[in-house]
This record gives sequence, C-alpha cells and structure tokens, in this order.
Amino acid sequence: MKKLFSVLAALVVFNQFATAQVPKKVVVEHFTNTKCSICASRNPGFYSNLNAQSGVIHLAIHPSSPYAACVLSMHNPTENDGRTNYYSIYGGTPRLVIQGAVISNSADYSMSSIFTPFLGQMSPAKITIRQTKFNIDSIRSTIIIKTMASHTLTNLKLFVALAEDTIFYTGTNGEPKHFNVFRKSYTGTSGVAITLPSNIGDSVVYTKSSPSNAAWVFSRIQTIAILQDGTSKSVVQSESVPANSNYVIPTPTGLDNQSVSNTLISIYNYENNIIINQIKKIDNAIFILNDVLGRSLITKTIDSEKETINTSHLTQGVYLYSIKLNSSIIKTGKIIINNN
Repeated sequence: MKKLFSVLAALVVFNQFATAQVPKKVVVEHFTNTKCSICASRNPGFYSNLNAQSGVIHLAIHPSSPYAACVLSMHNPTENDGRTNYYSIYGGTPRLVIQGAVISNSADYSMSSIFTPFLGQMSPAKITIRQTKFNIDSIRSTIIIKTMASHTLTNLKLFVALAEDTIFYTGTNGEPKHFNVFRKSYTGTSGVAITLPSNIGDSVVYTKSSPSNAAWVFSRIQTIAILQDGTSKSVVQSESVPANSNYVIPTPTGLDNQSVSNTLISIYNYENNIIINQIKKIDNAIFILNDVLGRSLITKTIDSEKETINTSHLTQGVYLYSIKLNSSIIKTGKIIINNN
C-alpha cells in the first residue's frame, strides 16, 4: 500500500510538471526615428537598460510622424505607421510598449523599473519558431504555438514580423546603429486571429514565406512573433530567433544520410518541365512546389527514378520545392522557372 501511495504521488507530481505554465517572455516595441533628436538623447539610456535585462525581445518601429523622411520609416511606411496606430501612439517618438502596455512618455527609459511589472510572469502557451532561409533571396517562418496548461484565453492575435538585427546608417540625429529594425509583417499590423488549443500538448501552426528585399542585409533578417489579447493587447507569449538561425530538417526515421543526400536526388528545370532524378529511388516520396509566398502549386507523388512535371502553366520566377516522405521533409531548395 505504501508503494502504491508513492506511485500515485509521483504521478501527481509528473502531471503537474507536464501541464505547468511556462515563463512568459518579455517583448518591448520601441517606436523611434532616425531624424528625431529626442530619440538620439533618450535611446542610449534605453539600450543600456535593455541590455541589462535577461532575454527581453526588442523590435524597433519607425513611424513617419513626426519625421516622414526617416529612411527606415520610408522603407515600409504603411506597416510602420500601422503598428504605431495599433497602440494609438502615432505622432511622437520615442515611445515604448512593453508586453502590449503603453509606457508613459514621461517615464525614464533608462530605469529598470519600466520592466519590473512585467518580469516573472507565466503563460499557458509556448512559441517555437522555425526559420528557414533559401540562399540569399527568400525566407520561410513557421510559428508553432503549443498549449502548455489549461486556459480560458479567447480572441487572440498573432503578430509576426521580419526584422533586421543591425542596420549601420547615420541619420540626421547622429545615431549610427539601429537594432532589430522592423522590415515587414507576415500578419498585418494588427495580427491574425489564432485559436489556442484547449487540450494540453496540442499546437496551432502558422507558416509564411517572403522574398528578400534589395534594401535588406538578408543574413541579418530574423523572425519575431507576438501572441496577444485582441482586445487589451496584453502579450500572452512572444518569441524570436537569431538572424543566423536556420532550421535544419531532420533525417527521417529509417533513412540514412546517404539516401537523402543532394547528390542522389537532383532537380532542375528543362524546356517547361521540372525533372527529378533519383539515383537511389525512395518509394512514396511526394514533390511539393510552392511560390515564394508559401502557396502550394504542385503536389505529386514520385513514382519512378526519373519524374517529369510540366510547368508551362507557371509564370517565370523563383519557386521553392520540398520532397516529403511520410511526415518528414527530406529535401528542400529553390528552382528558377524561365518558360519559353
């Protein structure tokens, strides 16, 4: 009987551990401008404060007011202004929003106390980001939101941004470096509706792709995700990945590295066709062709060692492909289609 109680107690502890909430990451959205002299005087203190915090996610947004000629704002004025208006703070910089809460512009941004109310909080949701970069011209971000504990959350919005981790540019206010600069949103500035699963352990997945932009240093582009209440804007969870993070697709169970190596599966475009050659045939593999926005255009089972897929209906451009076996992706890449 004593042993039974010990087992039951262990199961209770395990269940509590398995369904426990997880630490809520802190995210600060920093509204600034390269022509703003007040920003130049206040930002150094803010950055010193930010760097003293542990694991705080930072996203810098450059609204067009009060300086529309800011180069970083002009790159994407609609979304820079849209995110600023989302918090109803358009018209002056610098401003801070921490965990979805607007910080008074009279607060001392160099004081750690601006972060204190938001530290040590817990969340029933965990976010994982898988960022895949294709050469120097496209990126795919997969956001996995997993339920870790019971909750009653509804009306959630997911905001996903691409940011450049460092930009070396001296604006008229004299600031020579700009950190985690917002470049583009996958989700619009108010985010997209997300339903957090009610069952513990279940996940919801959001995937988007984007081509690079000539103004970006592509190797410095990173993905930032913010899950927040659609009404109060309070942040439920957030996550980011380093710019150099690139998700490596695992080798499927039962296949060795040789069987999925690039040398054994070749893919190329020839006379309005995609040609797939397998030196060592993999049964039941599926070829998937997406455009750079992540839309699936062709899905085909590879039935033979040499497969021909007609592409005459596709427009010229860069496309992304993957080869899937069961639930695993064993090869990815890009292909340029230049139909005659």
